Amino acid sequence: MLRVSWFWELLPEQKIIEEKILNIIKTSYKKIWYTSIETPAVEKNSVLTAKWWWESLKQIFWLYGLTQWCEKDTKKYSLHFDLTVPFARYVIDHRNELIFPFKRNQIQKVRRWERPQRWRFRELYQADIDVIWEEKDNKNYLFYDAETIFTIVNTLEEIFKTVNIDKTTFININHKKLINWFLKHIELKNIKGKITNLIDKKDKISKQDFIKELGNLNINKEKQGKIIEFTNIETFNIQEIKKLNINNEEWNNWIKDIEDILEILEQLWIKDKVKINLSIMRGLDYYTGMVFETFIEWERNLWSIASWWRYENFTSFIDSKSFFSWVGWSIWISRLESYIFEKLETNQKTSSEYLLINFKETQKKVLKLYKKFIEQWKYIEYYPEPDKLWKQFKYADKKWIKYCIILWEQELQEWQYQIKNMENWESFYKNL
Repeated sequence: MLRVSWFWELLPEQKIIEEKILNIIKTSYKKIWYTSIETPAVEKNSVLTAKWWWESLKQIFWLYGLTQWCEKDTKKYSLHFDLTVPFARYVIDHRNELIFPFKRNQIQKVRRWERPQRWRFRELYQADIDVIWEEKDNKNYLFYDAETIFTIVNTLEEIFKTVNIDKTTFININHKKLINWFLKHIELKNIKGKITNLIDKKDKISKQDFIKELGNLNINKEKQGKIIEFTNIETFNIQEIKKLNINNEEWNNWIKDIEDILEILEQLWIKDKVKINLSIMRGLDYYTGMVFETFIEWERNLWSIASWWRYENFTSFIDSKSFFSWVGWSIWISRLESYIFEKLETNQKTSSEYLLINFKETQKKVLKLYKKFIEQWKYIEYYPEPDKLWKQFKYADKKWIKYCIILWEQELQEWQYQIKNMENWESFYKNL
């Protein structure tokens, strides 16, 4: 194979499905006025590595020689590995032109140095929505948390409906400050980062490996049991969390945040799609508040197909004088598509609905008809040469083109053209 491995390349029939998925996402995002933006594929390394420095270094593709005729080929720029950090830079650069809270959608490819494995690629599509506001507003804006959940649920349901896959998605939510407080409560705050990173991969490893890795962190068995008990809690009912009966004002305020979001979702009729899951972690430390993961029903081995999070003062790590917070969501389009392609059988290799049959005797008339169809925004192909009729029909069959347009001498005498349905071979006629 000549192409670079783990950089995804779609066949025509797959690309058709991808375009449908992208159109659904774009339409869904714009319905709720998430303004579309785009950022360059290249960012300064000082921006990409300003936060989460060591992990960023392991994920970015370095670029050399962007300064033309530069004698020293220094690494000052890289391809962006997600859309989050570039958006933070975008807000800082354009803060005087934007109106806050600013609602953004961004659908682009990113490149990251992923460990090659199923459903993970080194070039992938992300589809993000975010709402960002200035910290001086001193607002919580919990409605936006609920609105992004509402948007994602509707978007994913429409995608599965369009590709004719009967699947339900569930949004798993948590509050990172709950686990932070819990680890402080059991006196493990000093290794909080290592524990949260381990919890983040809890569903991807066996129970035995999870316990083993807790032991490797020198956590005694009593505290291991408390961590396992805490992170095993999954419920659709907020009252189950309240039964923990932790008498702490901060804890109760964070639970109230979850409760307020669920109340909004109840009014939007999608509360039953949201599950409280205390093992949802999002390992990176710049996720400071609510965190979310979206799983397909009975497909947890797929990992999440969409994730969501809150950031406090996220722009300050790039510019110490910028204080913006936001809530954001990302659909991992390439992962979702790879799942759909495995489940879906499709043979449609073109978007064309019509094939104009080529006859030498009526070629000029056929070309006029071809122009007429294009002006009417019909998806149409013109067979390139006056070949045998059965070859032209076979070409339409191979590409799953539904209709063939026939304009031959008999049709021309009646001043009509024939439309033949290639699925049932029935024909009907229209006037020229």
